[in-house]
Amino acid sequence: MATNGRFFRLFFAAYLFLGLTYVSAQNSGYYINTEDGGTHFIQRLAWSGGEYALQYELVIENRVGTTYRNYRREFTTELYFDISLSPGSYRFRVTPYDVLNRRGEASEWKYIEVLPALQPELFSVLPEYITGGGGEPLCFLLYLTGANLDQKTEIFVRLSDGTQITAETLNLSDGDGEIIIAFVESALLIPGEYEILVRNPGGLEAVGGVSLLLPESIKEIAAESESGIDDEELADSSEPDTYPLKPVMFGAGLALMPSFPVYGDYVKSGMVVYGIAARVNLLFYLPIGIYIGPEFSAFIFLASLPDENGEYFIFDSDSENIQDGLSIMIGANLLVRKWFPGRRAALSFRAGADYCKGLLDWNDQVSVKMDISFLWRFANNILIEGGLDYSHLLSDVSGGFFSPWLGIGFQF
Repeated sequence: MATNGRFFRLFFAAYLFLGLTYVSAQNSGYYINTEDGGTHFIQRLAWSGGEYALQYELVIENRVGTTYRNYRREFTTELYFDISLSPGSYRFRVTPYDVLNRRGEASEWKYIEVLPALQPELFSVLPEYITGGGGEPLCFLLYLTGANLDQKTEIFVRLSDGTQITAETLNLSDGDGEIIIAFVESALLIPGEYEILVRNPGGLEAVGGVSLLLPESIKEIAAESESGIDDEELADSSEPDTYPLKPVMFGAGLALMPSFPVYGDYVKSGMVVYGIAARVNLLFYLPIGIYIGPEFSAFIFLASLPDENGEYFIFDSDSENIQDGLSIMIGANLLVRKWFPGRRAALSFRAGADYCKGLLDWNDQVSVKMDISFLWRFANNILIEGGLDYSHLLSDVSGGFFSPWLGIGFQF
């Protein structure tokens, strides 16, 4: 019996000693509770050690100014404690109590930062396909515009079967969280429709759709690669380059634009207008696949009338001052542009109004107009564009004009 009693005392002493082992405070993150229909962020404060403790005392302090003040004190038998904290700076530590309810050594303070949980909004997703020097596919760049996009926002490409592929974030373009640029390797995807999942720290999400498609020229190059054509043959390929798809484009150009009356008072006079038009535009990409934006124009022209022999001359009220025959027309249009695959060629439509000043001693005139044109990008950002313009004068002397035109400009 003496031996059993001695063994029991040794076991009890060892148990008491183990009950006073060191406790280490840890921060094991958070989770979202939606059981009551709302969204609540629960921080789980966890610790390790003190496995034989009877209970643990948890002390939480929050920072006010430059000092920490007592926030909450709890007792628990678990190795963690769940609590919902407001945004701010906190620290906590844990003290174990043994089976005799004796206080052990407290852990070091663990400092945590609770950030505001922002609900992200996703306005648009603009994909751009990137290739290597030999035309081999590399990756998709994703331009995301929205609100409440955090520096630590996670971007995922989600397939129809629910599989998620992580996209690497390259840059948050401004401090207001409005634009994020990310990329995903093309080898991980096949052309098709995908969802873009945006997840902010805290777990709040937003979802948008995007079509990730191979440009036609890239498809052809990929097919040639599979058929065994070597890199030198690809380098000599005459297939057109694929120009990048940009969220915003700026352009300007000059065009020769003769105008011919097709109805109204000017048909009888046989007047022909010769001029030069200058245009500038700022276009924004829409997810439906078009660019749209304002365009401003200035048109300087001379009016020509036939004489009694049918020969044309410049109509000028003062032969000593040829500038009296000059007129200037300024206008504003809404420009809609649709690029074809590869973005080397595009079709444009314009609608707007012009204000004419000058034209000898005639009254100022206002006209409404429509225009359709085709452009071809032949070198980097240099392009040629031609089209047909229709305008109708809104004045006492009314009439309509057709104006074929051809010009050169740039777009970047």
